[in-house]
Order: sequence, then structure tokens, then C-alpha cells
Amino acid sequence: MAMVSTAVPRTSVAMRFSQVPTAWIWLVLCMFVTLSARPASLRAEEPIARETLKIKVRYNIPYGDGTKSDACLADVYQPVPAGQYPGIVMIHGGAWVAGDKANDALHARKIAAAGYVVMVINYRLAPAHKYPAQIDDCFAAVRWLVDHSEDYGVDGDRIGVWGYSAGGHLAALVATDPRAGIPRVKACVAGGAPCDLRLIPSDSSILSAFLGGTRDELPDVYVSASPVEHVSKDDPPMLIFHGQSDNLVPIEFVDRMQRRLTEEQVAFEFLALRNKSHIMAFVDPEATRRSIAFFDLHLKSQSPVDPSLGTTSSNEVLESSLTEPPSRSP
Repeated sequence: MAMVSTAVPRTSVAMRFSQVPTAWIWLVLCMFVTLSARPASLRAEEPIARETLKIKVRYNIPYGDGTKSDACLADVYQPVPAGQYPGIVMIHGGAWVAGDKANDALHARKIAAAGYVVMVINYRLAPAHKYPAQIDDCFAAVRWLVDHSEDYGVDGDRIGVWGYSAGGHLAALVATDPRAGIPRVKACVAGGAPCDLRLIPSDSSILSAFLGGTRDELPDVYVSASPVEHVSKDDPPMLIFHGQSDNLVPIEFVDRMQRRLTEEQVAFEFLALRNKSHIMAFVDPEATRRSIAFFDLHLKSQSPVDPSLGTTSSNEVLESSLTEPPSRSP
């Protein structure tokens, strides 16, 4: 199916983003934190194990090298019974300055129940830790999951990455900007992701906190931190999903990403969720269902990926059964 472009001039995208009040951005961050609420007993400092239905969960497992930060902790969701499953590194959102691995607990359970070992990570946050600390931790998590594949019943040759919002940005960067000595992921799902950071207004305080300065001060860093700048023909297949009514990260942020994936003939799918805001796209059940189907295709199927998929996109505009609440002024 031919790709449908919704591209608009870059200035228009920046203008739309600049119209989102800072207070609204922080409200969204608070909503992410609220989603992470769980009993204190499950937020203990020591790893613990528990079986729930067909999932065994181990919390707060250190995955760093011991010299970084206590932030480098992971919750690992394992299917029961034990076996050798594909592995997924899951990265939470929060504008690179907030959030917690518990935000993604529901997504992790659903994907793990479909036959995946899901490693949901915390990572170092800005402004205390500037870029590239966040992406360094994501790559460290991929390395750790492969190194501990036998301990957790993971097939180290079948690793994917999933992220939403800032986590989607980091997931896309893991997929498109590989590092020497780190195994490449075989599939990537990026939701609500700002794939081109240069579309965000140059005076953004959040990006300044994340990257260490404004776009005018650090133009090369903004390019380096933008997944769209690293797309190449050997990138893994990608699923990009986005709320059509997302005013926090406008859907135009993924337009150029789609074009670059098409130009490089990378297999990808694009899912636009009708009438979904940034938060509602995150919790949308259709996005989760499509994420699982995408991982099944690329991490469980024995058939090679057809390179021709890179020139097309599903481009479905779906309205799931989850109803959008009435909009309110922030």
C-alpha cells in the first residue's frame, strides 16, 4: 500500500510544539508517575520473585557495571513454564527527566504472556545525568540481557526493543545507531517518539536539560541524538505507532522517519491511532496487540524478512475500543 504522507513544514511542527504549555508537559509526566503506582513491597531495593498467572517477575535487578548509578535497575518478566524465549528490552517514557520502569508494568505483562522475556529498565535521568547517559544505559541493558540469557531463559539471538515517548526515542536510537560490541536488536517498536529532535523549539528547557544545552549551542548533539539521522539499510524492522491527536509530540515528528526508512528500504509498519492523545495512545490496547504481532513476525517467525516491506507501510488509521475522555484545559 502506498505510504500516505502527512508532512507539514518544519516551522509549523515547531510552532505546534511550542504552543504546548510547560505546565501541561509536567502534568503528563505526573500522569506517567501515577500509572507507576504499586505497593511499596514491590519497590524493595533487593530483587524479589513472584508468580502471577503465567508470569514470574523479578524486581530491581542491577544491570549496570556497578560504577554508574543505582538507577540502573530492571524488572524482568518471565513466562511460565521456563523455556527459551525471545527477549525484549522495554524503555519507559517521561521526557528523559522523569518516569519509572513500573510505568510499563501492564505492557510488560501482556507481552511476556505472549511468550517473551521482558526486561523493563530504569535508566539515568536528566538533568542530573546528561545525554548520552540514557542511551548508554539502554545499550548496557541489551548487553546484560544477552549475557544473562541462560539465566533467564532468553534466546540471545532474538532480542527486540520497545519504548514509548522518550522511551520510544531511545528505542529507535538503539535500533538505528548500533555500537561496537553490543548485539544488534532484531526488531524495534517505538511509540509516541520524537524521532527528530531538531523539530522541537530551540529554546526547549526539557531538551536543554536532557542534552546539556540549546540546539543553537549544541547543533551536532541534537543531530547525533535524533534517530532519523542514523537510519540505514541494515536497521532492524520497526513498528512506529502514534496518536493522531497527540499535541505533546505531534504526529508529524515521525513523517521524516517514515521517509528515511522507505528510502533505505527498512521493513517497517506505521500505526496511526485515531483520536488518541499522547497518554491515550500509550494505554491503547490496539497498539499493544500490534506490538505483540510485530514481535511475533520478526522474532518468532523462521521466514526471512522480505526487503520489499521497507518501501511500504501499513498506514492504518485505527480507532480502538478505548474511549478518549473529554478534553480539559490544563
